[in-house]
Amino acid sequence: MVDAGKSLAQALTCAVVVLLVLASSPWSSAAPTPRTVVSFTVDDGSASQTAGARVLSEHGMRGTFYVVSGSIGQPGYLSLDDLRGMAAAGHEIGGHTVNHPDLASIGPDELRREICQDRINLTGWGFRATSFAYPFGTPDRHAEQAARDCGYSSARITGSIRNARGCDACPAAEAVPPRNPMAVRGSGMVDPSWTVEELKQQVRDAEASGGGWVPLVLHQVCDFCGSLSISPRVLDQFASWLAAREANGTVVRTVDEVVGGEPAPLVPPPAPVPRAGLVNPSLEEPGPRGWVTSSWGQGSPKWTLVPDARSGRWAQRLDLTGHVDGDAKLLPRMDMGEVAPTAHEDNTYTLSAWYKSTAPTQFAVYRRDRSGAWRYWNTSPFFAPAAEWTDATWTTPAAPPGTTGLSFGLALSAPGSLTTDDYDLQEHPQVSHERLCDRLPWTPLLRWMC
Repeated sequence: MVDAGKSLAQALTCAVVVLLVLASSPWSSAAPTPRTVVSFTVDDGSASQTAGARVLSEHGMRGTFYVVSGSIGQPGYLSLDDLRGMAAAGHEIGGHTVNHPDLASIGPDELRREICQDRINLTGWGFRATSFAYPFGTPDRHAEQAARDCGYSSARITGSIRNARGCDACPAAEAVPPRNPMAVRGSGMVDPSWTVEELKQQVRDAEASGGGWVPLVLHQVCDFCGSLSISPRVLDQFASWLAAREANGTVVRTVDEVVGGEPAPLVPPPAPVPRAGLVNPSLEEPGPRGWVTSSWGQGSPKWTLVPDARSGRWAQRLDLTGHVDGDAKLLPRMDMGEVAPTAHEDNTYTLSAWYKSTAPTQFAVYRRDRSGAWRYWNTSPFFAPAAEWTDATWTTPAAPPGTTGLSFGLALSAPGSLTTDDYDLQEHPQVSHERLCDRLPWTPLLRWMC
């Protein structure tokens, strides 16, 4: 009888412990066990997303904000203080590459530079970087492998669960745990035309299909501010409705909460390709390979491949109409080291290009820092309009500390046309005062002079 009594006491004790654990679980109490999980995933890191974070916080919800680390602190994007404030409120900060490239257009080493360095940047800022989203939402097996190799626990794609706008053959929800954590299926990209009812239906469809995971894909959170935005009012109405669904077993969780697991060790990215000159400097190769068009402000730039070349067969022509402000130019691709020329702090650079134009033109120059982020650096003096091929040449000042790469191009900042060909870049190593002193033999007089 003593043994039987002891066994009964132990059983009762275990039952009490189990009940206490269940009572303390966030997925217990009066609410049923969650069957449907909704995640607010917000891409790119635009400044308007602070409004989205506030709306979610007001409803006791947390989102996953996938940020482009190279854009943090730039005009129109979140600042580091914004990110830290959002993280302190419980929101997750995830990765979205350093410079938001089209991952299908770059090589395997560049993939790892963009993804691994992005995770290093976020971790260095103090964030738990476990979740990643592919730029433009479409991965391939190389990008999936790179995300895995760089230590991310999950990577989200878009347009792969059924919604009111299409993907009829897709499932109503992602599985928990996901079928492939390196290709977590998400909704289509929410835009201003999405209604509150359509957002609700996305959740109802998942509930009616037995539950699962619904990662909603958002971008900007503002009124009339972009083609991939949601109104704060619409988000607030939907979040208010969603909060009441917990009684039906539907909850809101961050991506990290759904996937779980501890952060993997950081993985260093491959070193950039040392490159002193330019890729395809004569613009002969189709594309032109290694170059990208760039513009900002209000205007209508148009680029055309033309046979009016200074050498070879082809040149590039820019026509700028409807100009109000800003500029347009052709630049070596601003990447992590696959195409962009290598640069070094303290060195100067002689830039040159041949041009014909109907308006003044000048070099616009950008530099890459040690984090892989690109920043505007400088502009040259203007070069006068020219009816015949003319050589534009300018030497930069010393590159700022931390410079690792360079990109430049002749720009138009007034209505007109500009044809360019045969770009060139020459580096001039400099020896700084400190480096010179380090190389001098030790004598009291020389050290005093330093």
